[in-house]
Amino acid sequence: MNEQEYLSQYDSNKYVKPSVTVDINIFSIFEETCTNYRKLPEKKLKILLIRRGSHPYQGMHALPGGFVKPNETLEAAAFRELQEETGADCEYLQQLRTFSDPNRDPRYWVITCAYTALVNGTSLKISAGSDAVDVKWFNIDLSKDNNNQWILSLNNNDSLLKAIMVEKSRGKVDDLPNLELVETNNLAFDHALIIGCALLKLRENIKYEPIIFNMLPDKFTLTEAQQVYEAILGEKVYAQVFRRKIAGFVEETLEYTETGGHRPAKLYRKKQTLN
Repeated sequence: MNEQEYLSQYDSNKYVKPSVTVDINIFSIFEETCTNYRKLPEKKLKILLIRRGSHPYQGMHALPGGFVKPNETLEAAAFRELQEETGADCEYLQQLRTFSDPNRDPRYWVITCAYTALVNGTSLKISAGSDAVDVKWFNIDLSKDNNNQWILSLNNNDSLLKAIMVEKSRGKVDDLPNLELVETNNLAFDHALIIGCALLKLRENIKYEPIIFNMLPDKFTLTEAQQVYEAILGEKVYAQVFRRKIAGFVEETLEYTETGGHRPAKLYRKKQTLN
């Protein structure tokens, strides 16, 4: 029997097939309102969440995403879902990890491939997809408590979402803590776990890759770049340390910021060709 004959009689129902979805962590940086014009506005990391319009988990918040169509790749599905939810042409869309717990979806066996997207949220006109009733940006924070548990907090003016995760004893995945979801409120599926993993991975990546430029305007001050770095990392860093870290990735322009109550600051941009 040759391969063509083998394939012609192969029983594709021999094994149970899972459905496959993509879920996208869409991160952006926003400036907080500042009433003191002499003080630089703080920058906050936010993530885009939808509110589900149908079962399962109707009315709960979730990551944008959906089922992969038979004629598309995982990456194509992720770009399609991103475009449908935000209208964004995203330059940074990276595969995060596959989540395959057989019980992660109450309907059926559904494996999801999670992605991380970095966008300039201030220029986007976001809109809820056909299966969502709302879509909003949420402030995001992830830190350890006194019991060594990871606490995820997501909030905006309307909702406060929280989740608790612990590190599994069997080690790390992708050099990151191997997390297990213990408790969550009003977040669908295992999306709290996916969000936690995405933020930890993003924090790790910014230490070695020049990806913060995807969340900055074309021209920026070094202070603005540091603010973005700190917003993602969730902690302050020394200016001298940050500037040494970023020095090889930026170049000066001949322009300065307008005063606006502050001393003019030199504007930089990402190097067109990185060494």
